[in-house]
Amino acid sequence: MTVTLDLEFFRRFVERATRAVTERAAYLTDLDAAIGDADHGANLKRGFGSAAQAGVTDGATAPGPLLTAVGVHLTNTVGGASGPLYGTVLRRMGKVLGDDAVVTPERLGEALAAAVASVRRLGDAAPGDKTMVDALQPAADAYAAALAAGGTAADALRAAAEAARAGAEATVPLQARRGRASYLGERSIGHKDPGAASSALLVTALHEAGDPQLCATAPVAPEEEPAPAEAAPAAAPGPVGLVLVSHSREVAGATAALARALVGSGEPAPLECAGGLPGGGVGTDAGLVRRALAAADRGSGVVALCDMGSAVLTVKTLLAEAEAPAGHVRIADAPFVEGAVAAAVTASAGGDLAAVLAAAEDARDYRKL
Repeated sequence: MTVTLDLEFFRRFVERATRAVTERAAYLTDLDAAIGDADHGANLKRGFGSAAQAGVTDGATAPGPLLTAVGVHLTNTVGGASGPLYGTVLRRMGKVLGDDAVVTPERLGEALAAAVASVRRLGDAAPGDKTMVDALQPAADAYAAALAAGGTAADALRAAAEAARAGAEATVPLQARRGRASYLGERSIGHKDPGAASSALLVTALHEAGDPQLCATAPVAPEEEPAPAEAAPAAAPGPVGLVLVSHSREVAGATAALARALVGSGEPAPLECAGGLPGGGVGTDAGLVRRALAAADRGSGVVALCDMGSAVLTVKTLLAEAEAPAGHVRIADAPFVEGAVAAAVTASAGGDLAAVLAAAEDARDYRKL
């Protein structure tokens, strides 16, 4: 079968991926319930489904912009670590593919390799860590090897899908070294990694996109999703701003209240919270984080304090796509509560961005015994 890597191919890929994560959402969530937060399938279903509902690819005129549009949407709508990670995969692929109307098989291989490299940097993960990389890296390698051996695009896509599925299965006996599952230690052994499983679904969808007849089924009916609100405009120049990014709305709010109380007299520095999901659940949401960063920005820079995991990934992903000057927003490598208090006191006293960041990070050395 001859595969043409044009706009219609990538539209079929997105539609096939949407169908796959929708139909397998319960399966992915069950995998995540064993070693994660039990929301992986639901989050991906919501993200891909709302992308279809919003028609984010309707105006795309080339494969690159199409993938970029879906990637941005996933970053903005999918909770947990999945949004930043899958958003990075598609955005990076879109950037490498560029504006060419038809993609060469070699360029698609370069896009896959670049996407995997970006995910590895973002999540600080390597093969064997029991993450989505265990499916994506073998897929990219198998695709490149098939082309190097003289295979066609169809051959390479088939090899990539087979390698991704095998890589996902190979995570079962591994002990997780990254992500939420790593907190379980040896108890993570014996379970398939949900990120690797969903990655295998997406690579398989990429392979199946080469068969128009297979993809000629009715599109998935997406669930209704509200459009994300626009970020608030930045305020006038002033003190360094602070943003607390937590998986819990209550934790972020209580920490902010404590920090404000300990600032003492005078006007406290702007301090915004991005805690939990929009509906009040546990998790992180890119839209909430983006709005908090914008609201806290008075022109002198912003320091973000994150509690763990996807909070850090979400902020890092937003910074990678932001138009603000490099270094304008900094993530503090600091304990959440102590760092927030130290940063708030220093920012409220008029400290600059470097001083506020240093104050937060110095809190790592506070001795309690």
